[in-house]
Amino acid sequence: MKITILASGSKGNCTLIETEHNKILIDVGISYRLLNSRLREVNVSLNEIDAIFITHEHTDHVLGLEKVIKHHNIYIALSHGTYKALVSERKIGITYEHYNIIEPLDEVFLNEVSIIPIPISHDAKEPFGYIIKENGKKIVYLTDTGYVSQENEERIKNADVYIFETNHNIEMLMMTKRPWSLIQRIIGDKGHLCNEDALNTLLRVVGKNTKVVYLAHISEEANNVDLLYLTVEEIFSQSDFYRSIRFIATHQYMITEPTII
Repeated sequence: MKITILASGSKGNCTLIETEHNKILIDVGISYRLLNSRLREVNVSLNEIDAIFITHEHTDHVLGLEKVIKHHNIYIALSHGTYKALVSERKIGITYEHYNIIEPLDEVFLNEVSIIPIPISHDAKEPFGYIIKENGKKIVYLTDTGYVSQENEERIKNADVYIFETNHNIEMLMMTKRPWSLIQRIIGDKGHLCNEDALNTLLRVVGKNTKVVYLAHISEEANNVDLLYLTVEEIFSQSDFYRSIRFIATHQYMITEPTII
């Protein structure tokens, strides 16, 4: 499998996963024009995409979805709560012919690829993370969550690749000019993972198979990549797996270095 993060951050999220027989997007949180541009950079056409799996209804995860639906016949998978939110709140013209409702923990198969939606904690109607498996390889996509439950920790253990939210440094967040209500939302159980919480979770779940951890959905205002890497070293320095794992900070405005497993 090949993982290419086309965009990651509060202004838009989109990840391409290429398998032997399928090309899959997780979220379409960038414009239709930018999506086509980023895909061209990696020699992929939107017409080649077999499926799109949506995590939740927030703009930075669905911005380009309506135009994709308008111009392409692609399998769209999402939770019932996300579907309802898109139709009733976001007013996106997504109809029965365009979507497939998937239930939490119900495995979806695309040829030889298995995709398992896992329920997460975010201020959305029914948000999902995803576990993607093929030929004994495992990818975990988990962003936009205020915490990771013990059940999910068990589900995501020993993946080959993690795309994992490290949204903010708490001290930097507190120093921003954001309203206190927004800060409370971000640090709450239905907000976003801070660097320390995310990395301590990762410390518990990585294993001998883990090769790459993508540090994802990094706040431009309330985080710093250099500080984030220092936090990685501080938390993982005593881990048996630290030297065998590559930690890669994702980008908002450019494609992040791809990984093949």
